[in-house]
Amino acid sequence: MGLECTPIFHNGQMTKCPTCGGSVRLIFHGKNLDHLEHIDSVDRQKLAAQIAGPDAKTVKEQRRQRNGKRTVAIVGLAPATCAFAPFDEPDVGIGKHIEIWGLNEAHDFSWFRNWTRWFQLHPKEYFARAIDPKRGVKFHYDWLKENHNKPIYMQYVYPEIPDSVEYPLQAVVDKFFGKMWHGEEQPKFFNSSVDYMIALALLEGKFDRIELYGVEMANDTEYIYQKSGATFWMGVARGCGVEVYFPKECRIMSGPLYAYQGQGPRNEV
Repeated sequence: MGLECTPIFHNGQMTKCPTCGGSVRLIFHGKNLDHLEHIDSVDRQKLAAQIAGPDAKTVKEQRRQRNGKRTVAIVGLAPATCAFAPFDEPDVGIGKHIEIWGLNEAHDFSWFRNWTRWFQLHPKEYFARAIDPKRGVKFHYDWLKENHNKPIYMQYVYPEIPDSVEYPLQAVVDKFFGKMWHGEEQPKFFNSSVDYMIALALLEGKFDRIELYGVEMANDTEYIYQKSGATFWMGVARGCGVEVYFPKECRIMSGPLYAYQGQGPRNEV
């Protein structure tokens, strides 16, 4: 038997992104892997231009499914499906048939063409940075300080951010964790911004359908721990009677069917 070899990674070493397959650098903080940096981050708009939207058949099917249903499209940054959101649908806007909710620095990408609400739920030391080290986005803080006349949900209202709205965390916790106990404490289970976004949509109680785009959480080094939160809140949505849609390319609920994998038809068992 040969010995199994464990690769030794170094800061700045190049490899492939497990989510999109693109070339990335490994960025360490001390001895621990901190994040992946796309090689093409210096020319992000060129990279973004290569992110394709849905084909005509998919658009037609999306329209059929959401027909007559108040819909919120929650859009992340995973490249496989982030551009599939209904940016170009005519009935997009607050109080209209479709809302599009974005997060973090996604506004800086050319494919993000339309939005109704934004979410920046990180501490100020995060969103006030001169540059986002993961994607190379600059001037995010300046963008937040502009007048968009659309709500930007944050931990607090910041005077320099005119559209900032305090996220109603306690109201969400009271509604969805009121009869759940972690020992003697009331749990708060939010593993990502997407969790907060789904929870707010359910709190408002006016959406019939939630669509998820650019939400993969398949990267073992960075996002995999967030998947349980997203699937939990998708389950809460279904429990509230809200329809949930994600593109077939999305891997948020992927994996073998436990105990049934490899089973043949009933007459072969």
